[in-house]
Amino acid sequence: MEWLSLTPGLLIGVLALLVPGLLVTLAARLKGFDAFALAPAVSIAIIAVSAIVAGSLGIDWALWVPLAAGALVALVAGGVVALARRLGIADFPGERSAADSTPQRRGRRAPWSETSGARRWMPAEHRGGVLSRGKWFSRGQATYWVSFLVAALLMARTIKNSLGGPEWFSQTLDNNFHLNAVRFIAETHNGSSFFVNAMTTGQGPIPYYPAAWHDFVSLIFMGTGQGSVPAATNAAIFAIAGIAWPLSMLFLVRATMRFNLPAVLAAGPILTGFTAFPFLLIKFGVLYPNFLGIALLPAGVGIVINFFRMSRVRRVDTVQCIVLGIPVALGVGLAHPNALMSLLVIAVPVAVVRAVLQIGGGIMRRSRWWAVLLQVVAIAALLAAVWFLWGVIRPAPGASTWGPSSSDTLAFGEALVNSPVSEVSPQWVVSALVVIGALAILYARRNHWLVLSYGVLVYFYISVRWLKWDQDRMWITGVWYNDPFRVAALLPVLAIPLAVVAIHWLSEALMNSRLSARWSGRRRPVMKKTVGIVAMILLAGYTQAVGPMKEMVGQTYATYQPRADSQLITTDELDVIDHVNALVPRDQKIVTMPWNGGGLAYALAGRHVTASHALYIPTPSVDIINHSLNEAGSDPKVCSAVHQENARYVLDFGKKEVNHGDHSGQYAGLADLEQRGLATTVYQAGDAKLLKITACGEN
Repeated sequence: MEWLSLTPGLLIGVLALLVPGLLVTLAARLKGFDAFALAPAVSIAIIAVSAIVAGSLGIDWALWVPLAAGALVALVAGGVVALARRLGIADFPGERSAADSTPQRRGRRAPWSETSGARRWMPAEHRGGVLSRGKWFSRGQATYWVSFLVAALLMARTIKNSLGGPEWFSQTLDNNFHLNAVRFIAETHNGSSFFVNAMTTGQGPIPYYPAAWHDFVSLIFMGTGQGSVPAATNAAIFAIAGIAWPLSMLFLVRATMRFNLPAVLAAGPILTGFTAFPFLLIKFGVLYPNFLGIALLPAGVGIVINFFRMSRVRRVDTVQCIVLGIPVALGVGLAHPNALMSLLVIAVPVAVVRAVLQIGGGIMRRSRWWAVLLQVVAIAALLAAVWFLWGVIRPAPGASTWGPSSSDTLAFGEALVNSPVSEVSPQWVVSALVVIGALAILYARRNHWLVLSYGVLVYFYISVRWLKWDQDRMWITGVWYNDPFRVAALLPVLAIPLAVVAIHWLSEALMNSRLSARWSGRRRPVMKKTVGIVAMILLAGYTQAVGPMKEMVGQTYATYQPRADSQLITTDELDVIDHVNALVPRDQKIVTMPWNGGGLAYALAGRHVTASHALYIPTPSVDIINHSLNEAGSDPKVCSAVHQENARYVLDFGKKEVNHGDHSGQYAGLADLEQRGLATTVYQAGDAKLLKITACGEN
């Protein structure tokens, strides 16, 4: 029952995640499932951009800001789409033309060809191509809503088991920044990506930081009133993993091709069954911005394949692709820049295949050469832009990066069996489905882009695990900080559609086999539903109950569980922080060493600290305190620094650090304060102490 405490925060999160974007997608003339599926990506863009605009205009950050911004963007989007249709320049969704198709070999029928059994069960929405204006609801959409509901429930269960408790938080290094940034945004009422880094830069310039995640969590935190930052963060995890990710992924599945009923129903458990995402990123790092960006990434891929007409079913017309593609790309990029670069990486094979098809159409005289030339030049310009951005959007020189850690064969094996960074056992069933789906696509000679783009992601994963520095490692994988965890989390984005293709192909083969010959006429729909329900139940049971998922859940649980030997904050240290609120006046600052978790007193107790993250730039006075506080009795500049910072308290959490480092030399001034008679203990739990500085008087 304790998890019910997250209900208010989750409701606010769902409101912020759906409403602004839904206003825009509806204004752009999308309907039904597609309007909802694209809403989260558009909403995150509106949240992040409106936070930047509000910060520059001096408007206090609050929930009404993105809601109002969503209404304004909706007016613009609706006007553009309406004008395009009035002028007749909006091509409505429909079947691809012959010029867009690859001819089939004589006597060879694709597993999902127009004459296969898939055609007969399709609801009216799918027969003869997608209706140009869509519907609010249909039997075809109903299967996607059922699949979404199954995915949301399974994801909620697994996330709950992974997080452990509604108030638990990740005991990892970067959570110093993530939790404190939420408190900082709420207190300053400024969520601008050009301001949030002021928390860690002392008196220096404020660099850009993608704050979409923190803006979203801050809305939940501020909206719940008396809630805590960890609870707001966990509510946001539920909202993104349980709502944004399934909707975004199902939009990509829905945009890829016309799937039969068993495949659509199986998509829900399949998208919750890969350990690499979202679980890997809420365990390691912790990488919340990357987690948000990749959750929205499938929506961007779906827009891309609609724009390039690489699917037999177009859900969004060209003008809608542009109008909605811009905010979707912004949402992905403002969540994390490397998520945007990942979208471009996936889009490159799509654009190349489109160019090849256009050239083929020109050679076969199915397309006019001037149109072919124009489109090929545009695609070449796009590829040139990707190449340019590849050298620009990457970590700053000196940023933390990872070196090679594996052989190329091991890395390929990890990608093949979906065992990311060898963190969990191989996932044999979903991996087999991915391979079968790829083979089915190659056999049918349609949707080549899916296999090619997946191959590109596998290439980058092998590179990030194996490539040496002198082999252009920084150029090839520097976009992802050379971090295999970030690249591994990308693989499910395209592995999931491939697995769904496999279910479609296998179920079609089953329903067209001799064993099913007696299921004819009116009984055939019963067979399709039976196959779909059985596939959904079996996959749900397998993906959630077998070893790899249990291993990932257990590992994640261990990184969130507060223990006597926790990496970041032990139970004794957490006890001390719980008493800070009552013992430290609100206007006074606490001296902390961020490597041992003391900096989280800001996020958890609402008291300002001298170091809110391990990677921060201290002010000159804080630097004096860190190095010389234990010389306060003999060095007058120390007390001057204490008075300037109004830092009267110290959290003494010992020398044990997260990630097992040793930065005690940078904080030598915090040692032996009691022994030198410079501070007294105010509260103690085990070896963790809250000290009050007595050497500098009360002024």
